[in-house]
Amino acid sequence: GIKGFDKLIGNGFEEESINLVSGGNGSGKTIFAMQFLIEGMKRGENTLYITFEESREEFYSNMKQLGFDLLEYERSGKLTFLEYSPEKVKMMLDEGGGAIESIVIRKNVKRLVIDSISSFSFLFESASARRQGILSLFDIIRKWDCTSLFTLQKDTDNETNDSSASEVQSDSLIELYYPEIKGKRQHFLEVIKMRGTKHSNQVYPFEIGKGGIKVSSRPTSAKF
Repeated sequence: GIKGFDKLIGNGFEEESINLVSGGNGSGKTIFAMQFLIEGMKRGENTLYITFEESREEFYSNMKQLGFDLLEYERSGKLTFLEYSPEKVKMMLDEGGGAIESIVIRKNVKRLVIDSISSFSFLFESASARRQGILSLFDIIRKWDCTSLFTLQKDTDNETNDSSASEVQSDSLIELYYPEIKGKRQHFLEVIKMRGTKHSNQVYPFEIGKGGIKVSSRPTSAKF
């Protein structure tokens, strides 16, 4: 559903796969994730968006500025928006699916977004506990008949993020960059991995405006 992106990965994500979009503040992760859901809704699919960090009203207002009327999708029953705490998702692990699984099954959800998995991983005190928590979350979601996308907050200037478990276990990994080049910040995208697909190995610039993200057809020659 993102103009210029699908051709980089062989026409889209595999059904029932777990996909990871990683990047720093302002890189476009949330917009990327929402466009993934919107494309599904346009195809008649039911979707679920779980956020730990934004209120429904503020989020809907921000998306409306890009031309996305999420309230209309919600009223049609195609979008379920959950303002969840990371603790509730952790509780889901203990319950083996819990309330979220009930929503997925009852509404026949085909596309799921969790924004972001970083907030969830911060609940665990040790690196080993974080890895186990992420693995358990992935195991539960793989049992559901849906395609999922997680966002991951990643500071490219600070490699202390414990992101290895989610990056290794996901079926695809897309990195979004937002570096400053010649005094101006610019957006770039790179497909790090895409299981079962011959994907592009180059970095592409993209723009965010009305209609969301649009990826350039030409890779960048910029150094950052």
